[in-house]
Amino acid sequence: MAFIGTKICPVCGKEFKGLGNICKDGDYCNACEKKVRLVFVEDEEDYLPAAKIRARLNKYADAIAAYDSVEKPETCPICGKKLPKLMNMRLLDAFICMGCAEKARDMLHTGYDAVGCMCLSEIQPLFGQAAVQGGRADASGVFHNADSLRIVYPLIRTLWQEPGEYGYNVEYIDPLDSLSDEELKAAPALAAKRREELEEKYGTHKAIFEVDSISKLYNESKGKRHYRDEYRIGGRVLMGNIVLRDRAAVKRTEGTKDLLIRKLGDCRKYSSDMKELKEGTEGGLFVESALSFVYPGDILYID
Repeated sequence: MAFIGTKICPVCGKEFKGLGNICKDGDYCNACEKKVRLVFVEDEEDYLPAAKIRARLNKYADAIAAYDSVEKPETCPICGKKLPKLMNMRLLDAFICMGCAEKARDMLHTGYDAVGCMCLSEIQPLFGQAAVQGGRADASGVFHNADSLRIVYPLIRTLWQEPGEYGYNVEYIDPLDSLSDEELKAAPALAAKRREELEEKYGTHKAIFEVDSISKLYNESKGKRHYRDEYRIGGRVLMGNIVLRDRAAVKRTEGTKDLLIRKLGDCRKYSSDMKELKEGTEGGLFVESALSFVYPGDILYID
């Protein structure tokens, strides 16, 4: 039984005096609080039971013990570039550059604070993904460029839920990560065959775009302000790459209609800040021409 004026910490089980710090099971001691600050984002532990707090402290016990002895290196341990004096992030057991920290944040769908509560061994495997590396090496060490294989292995689009009131955001799954070594080695031949099939079907063009949907984004104002008509053609690049100011044409029995691509976007409806749509990519072509001659299922030829 604890003496008057003392409490038992539900995390470490030791007696302590003072107000302590809040968790779901009561108050825990200041000694545990110093450790908690290293592995929990602010106030996260307020709503957790002591058992979960204790489990995470045990998980990172070695990193916590060595925290003050970690020295800042000359280069980022992930990308190998020179580590900036200011633009860097402190992990539990290492320092990384802010560029790598931003990529880790996006891949983990979390904030910078949560990234800082992890060890390098948890962050580094994320950068082995094919989408991050721009491709993947097979068992023999041959590197296969992702862009050249997207014609047969395009990124798979899905959604993940943002915390708070932001709803859902787009996430991509790279099928190259799940290929066996035999499948990866066979992928270039499959890509070449697919390209030949498309060229035989549609002819030789800079790019081929398959239309999924058409939407008008802005109406023309009848008041004092003038708004340009803007349309988004959604779909995917079957072959080739599309850049800003390319011209797209759709062929009809009565003739060919063409239009100027003023902006490019990803699969989000209102995104229009991309400079290029690569082969196998879902996205949108933004134009200012009336589109009574373009329909879902059409093929646009870019030359």
